[in-house]
Amino acid sequence: MTHALIRLTGLFVVIFGIALITFALAHFAPGDKAQAIAHARYPDAMGIPPQILIDIRAEFRLDDPFHLHFLNWFGQVLRGDFGVSYSSGERVWAIFLGSLGETVTLTITSLVFGLTGAFILASLAARYPGSIIDRAAVVIASVGAAMPGFWLALLLILAFAVHLQWLPAYGTGTAAHLVLPALTLALWVMASQTRLLRSFFLDARAQPFMETLRLRGHSESELFYRHTLRHAMAPALTMIGLDFASLMEGAIIIELTFARSGIGSLFAASVLSRDLPLVMFLVMFFAVIYVLINTSVELVQRLSDPRMSEGNGP
Repeated sequence: MTHALIRLTGLFVVIFGIALITFALAHFAPGDKAQAIAHARYPDAMGIPPQILIDIRAEFRLDDPFHLHFLNWFGQVLRGDFGVSYSSGERVWAIFLGSLGETVTLTITSLVFGLTGAFILASLAARYPGSIIDRAAVVIASVGAAMPGFWLALLLILAFAVHLQWLPAYGTGTAAHLVLPALTLALWVMASQTRLLRSFFLDARAQPFMETLRLRGHSESELFYRHTLRHAMAPALTMIGLDFASLMEGAIIIELTFARSGIGSLFAASVLSRDLPLVMFLVMFFAVIYVLINTSVELVQRLSDPRMSEGNGP
């Protein structure tokens, strides 16, 4: 209970700190916020009348001091009110939900395919250590980890959309539009997880009890599925959870590269239009997701490892 209370307190402090820093950066950024909002609302207007700017400043209380502006916004957030978009006037929550599905679909698809490829490569590498398969898995994982995601995305577009013309290069709407962005993120997950799973599998195979089981006549397949996997899953789940949080953030860059209508495009548009309520909501969303996943991973570790349980752990 004490540990849970400490974690909850830390969670609130981290989220409050992120909110304060992000709000301050947006509040003190150079430029006229009223002008940015007006241009977002009236993109075809040749000029913005002064009265519209006055009305916008009054509507969103843009002339309030920083501390009043922040406390008013944070108080609304604590009540579950995230405000309305400066640009469209719609509720921030409704705009977010309209884009969330595309990002979640991309993230989960990438995670599933990436983990499948990583499991196959790591299993073969651990089953035949030092072999050509093992070396190939290490090379693939190393190259994939060193390759920037946006650069890999451009290579895939060049190969499959430009030269072969098998898949669309950008857009949203069909399963074909999902293939290239999902493949980009899946290759990153596969590279990251292959190295880790291989290490966990080899560590499990090297345990003293495994040699005893071999002497008793257990086959390598039986040892792998009944003992190696079980021994390696606890640390593997920890890293999978962290990779999932990173995928949610990495999806922003990939969505922009492939012009997908997900949270990434929404975030970029809100930053360019200086739509503070929407920017703050998205920053808070990613912060909360990352912190919650880290906290969940720690709880899984404590439940799976008695040495880390309350009263026994560090």
